Amino acid sequence: MKFFREKLKVLIDYPLIKKDEGFTLIEVLVVVTIIAVLSAITLISVGHYQDKADDVVIGVDLSQIRKITAMLYTDEHSYENICFEETLNDDLIEYPQLKIIENKIEEIIGADPDCFSVKREYCVQSELILGDYFCVDSTGFAGEISGEYCADKDGERNCSQ
Repeated sequence: MKFFREKLKVLIDYPLIKKDEGFTLIEVLVVVTIIAVLSAITLISVGHYQDKADDVVIGVDLSQIRKITAMLYTDEHSYENICFEETLNDDLIEYPQLKIIENKIEEIIGADPDCFSVKREYCVQSELILGDYFCVDSTGFAGEISGEYCADKDGERNCSQ
């Protein structure tokens, strides 16, 4: 029994954790470096998804223009008033949504969407953050295109390539 008491006393008196030790500088630096690398990777990937989301917002806003132009064409039998000086006509009192769309796109990419319109045709396009362009036109097209095609080509204004 005496033997077990001595062993138990040794175990109780033996410190399992040394109280005067802490983390070394190297250990702290390694942990901080790992956290910094993981944070950088996360921020890069999140930034890319934010750019994709902004491109989707531009596409949705430009797609709304198709509805507005349909109403305008019904009222005036012409698309001519959609554009003013190669950008959206944001002075149309009946269609204040054009100003909202133009302002939102300008806030995202820093430029107004390009706009061309004549009596029976229109075309509106905007550059996307991740490259390419989004274009809507009077033919019913609404989608991404790989270059600036919303221009007067052979008397037509559309998104066709």
